[in-house]
Amino acid sequence: MNKEMRLQTISRLISEHEIKTQEELGQWLYDSGLPVTQATISRDIRELKLIKVPSKDGNLKYSFKMDQDHLISEKLRHKLRDALVGMEVINYFVIIKTLPGHAHAFGALLDSMEIDGKAGTICGNDTCLIICRSPEEAVGIKQQIDLFQE
Repeated sequence: MNKEMRLQTISRLISEHEIKTQEELGQWLYDSGLPVTQATISRDIRELKLIKVPSKDGNLKYSFKMDQDHLISEKLRHKLRDALVGMEVINYFVIIKTLPGHAHAFGALLDSMEIDGKAGTICGNDTCLIICRSPEEAVGIKQQIDLFQE
C-alpha cells in the first residue's frame, strides 16, 4: 500500500462522509481495501492536519483545517459588518471599537487566526485591543482586517 494513495483516500473519505472517529475512518479504509492500524491512522490525521468540527447532528467530525480557516474568515466578515463601530492604529496596537457586548467575539475570532505580527488580544465589553510586534505590523494587520470588509 502506497502512503500517498492512502492519504488521498482519507482526504476523499473526509470530503464525502461525516467521519467522527478514528475507528470509523479505519473501517472506511478497510472497506476501501486499505486495512491500516490505529497508529497509522493517527499519524495520517496529523499529517493531513485534520481537525474536529461540529457536524450536522451536533457531534464532532473530522475536517480539513483550511475549511475551518474559511469558516472563521466568514464569521469575521459578518462580525465586522454587524458590530464594528471603528478601528484605528496607535503605535503597537490596533484598537477595534464594537457595539456593546461584541468585543470578545472579535477577540476569539482574531485569536483563532494566524496573523503575522499579532502577539495577542485583550478585550473588554466594546473594545478589542490587538497587540502587535511592531508599529509597522499594526498597520499591516489593520489593512488585513480592512480587506474582510470589502
